[in-house]
Amino acid sequence: SDTEFWDKMQAEWEEMARRNWISENQETPGHVTISTIEKGYYFHTDNPFKDWPGAFEEGLKKMKEGDLPVTILYLEAAILQEPNDAEAWQFLGTTQAENENEQAAIVALQR
Repeated sequence: SDTEFWDKMQAEWEEMARRNWISENQETPGHVTISTIEKGYYFHTDNPFKDWPGAFEEGLKKMKEGDLPVTILYLEAAILQEPNDAEAWQFLGTTQAENENEQAAIVALQR
């Protein structure tokens, strides 16, 4: 419905603003002052799973259940614990893409 569409758009806009992917003092509309690639991946700051043992495995379980937001939190926690885990970065990137968060997906997959 129209209401769901606009609610989703509002949520995405707020998420972009929270992660500083948009800037109110941009000189060119639609132009990000510093690209997300230059800045790197933006992790959720209040991740309740950041110290969770076996975060990667839990993330895979949640992915199979279709719970994308929780999957992302677990995979981010796994990467914070093991920053060079290419498999975790790959799953994070594909999950972000499935969750329609293309900027985060691109940055994660490039890692």
